[in-house]
Amino acid sequence: MKKLFVTTFSFFLLFSMQSCLEDQCTDISTYYIFEPVYLSEEQLRQEIMLENARALKNPGKMYFYQNMIFISEKYEGVHIYNNTDPSAPDKIGFLPIPGNQDISIKNDVLYADALIDILTIDISNIQSPSLIQRTEDVIFAQQNGENQYVAYYEKVEVRNEYDCSGGVSISEGWLAFDDASLANVEVISNTGVPSGASQVGVGGSTARMRIVNNHMYVVDQTSLKSFDISVDGFPSIQSEQNLGWGIETIYPYEDKLFIGSETGMFIFDNSNPASPEYLSEFRHWRSCDPVVVEGETAYVTLRDGNQCAGFINQLDVIDISNVLEPELIKTFDMTNPHGLAIRDNRLFICEGTDGLKIYDASDSENIDENLLHHNRGFHAFDVISLNENLAFIIGEDGFFQYNMSNPSEPQLLSSILIER
Repeated sequence: MKKLFVTTFSFFLLFSMQSCLEDQCTDISTYYIFEPVYLSEEQLRQEIMLENARALKNPGKMYFYQNMIFISEKYEGVHIYNNTDPSAPDKIGFLPIPGNQDISIKNDVLYADALIDILTIDISNIQSPSLIQRTEDVIFAQQNGENQYVAYYEKVEVRNEYDCSGGVSISEGWLAFDDASLANVEVISNTGVPSGASQVGVGGSTARMRIVNNHMYVVDQTSLKSFDISVDGFPSIQSEQNLGWGIETIYPYEDKLFIGSETGMFIFDNSNPASPEYLSEFRHWRSCDPVVVEGETAYVTLRDGNQCAGFINQLDVIDISNVLEPELIKTFDMTNPHGLAIRDNRLFICEGTDGLKIYDASDSENIDENLLHHNRGFHAFDVISLNENLAFIIGEDGFFQYNMSNPSEPQLLSSILIER
C-alpha cells in the first residue's frame, strides 16, 4: 500500500532502548504506522438494501432516533436495533454503506456519508429502507492515481533492527502510540434543535454531519458545507467554506456551530444557516479534539495515541461568554480522553481503556475535585446523554445502556457485546 505522510521523529523520548555498547551495538525497535486502505468508486457505489442482522465486530459511532439505535460498523455500514425496551434491544438488520462513518436522521430520512457521496435513504418502513438519492462527490477524500479513495487508516506494526549509535527514525507513515484508535466518537446532549414538527435524531461530539432545522452541515478534512434539506431527502448545497486542514467534528448549540480541528476550536454564527459566519477560534496543541457546549462554557478533550500525533491528555474548559474572544478557564489532566457529553452540569468523559468518568461540572475551576463516578469495567470512546435518566456508551467491547438517574451509581440496563 502507498504510504501518504512523511514524518521523522527522534525515538529517544518515545521508546525504551537497551543500553548500547560504547563501540557498537544493535537493537530492535517496535512502532506503528497508519497505512491507507482504499476503496474504488465501484466499491463505494453499491446497491443499498437492508440485510439480515450481523454480529457487532468493529463498532464506531452511534445514533439515536425514535427508539431505534444505529451503530456503525466502521467503514462498512450500520447496525439497526429496536430500543423500545432499553433492557433488551432487538436486532432489526444491517444496512451496508461502504466507507460510511456518519449518519443523521430527520423525518424518517437517513442521511449517510459514503466516503465521497451523501446518500438519502427513506426509513419510514425500517424493515425495507429505500435509497432516495445519491448526491455524488460532495465530500473530500484523499485519492491515489488509480481513482481510489482513502477510506481509513490501518494500524500496522513495524519492527526495525538498527545500530544503537546511529539512532532510528521513521521515514514514512503516521506514527502511532499505545492507543491508536481511529474510531470517531459521538457524543451530544443539547443540539439546539427545537422539538415540534421536525423529528431529528441525536448524534455525538465527533460527528461530521449535523442537522439543525432545515439545514444539514457536513465537515470533511478541509471544509464546512451547508445543505438545504427543506425538501426531505433532497439535499441542496448552499455554501462551502475552506477551514484549512485537519477539520474533524461539528457540534451545533443554540445559534452557533462549534467545529473541532486538530489545532483548535472554530466558532461560527449560524443565524444565516445557508452560510454560517466565522466568529473566532481557540487554538491548542496539535491533537484530536471533540467539543461539547452548555451555557457559556465549552469542554474540549485532547488526547495522544491517535492519528493526530498529539502528546497530551487533558480536558480544556473554555469560557465562551464572549464568542469573539474565547478564553481558557482551566486545563485538567486526563488519562486518554475520547468523547464527552454535558447535561445539567453532569460531565461525562470517555477515557478509553480507563472507562467512563462522570463529574459535577458546576464549579468549572474545580471539576477534578468533583468526580461522581468512575467505571473502569469497559473500554469507552463514545457516550450519549440522551436524557437525565439514560446514557449510551460505546467502545471496543461493545455498546452499553445505563440508567443515570443517580450519576454516582449508574445501573446497567443492557449491553450489545462484540463478537470476535
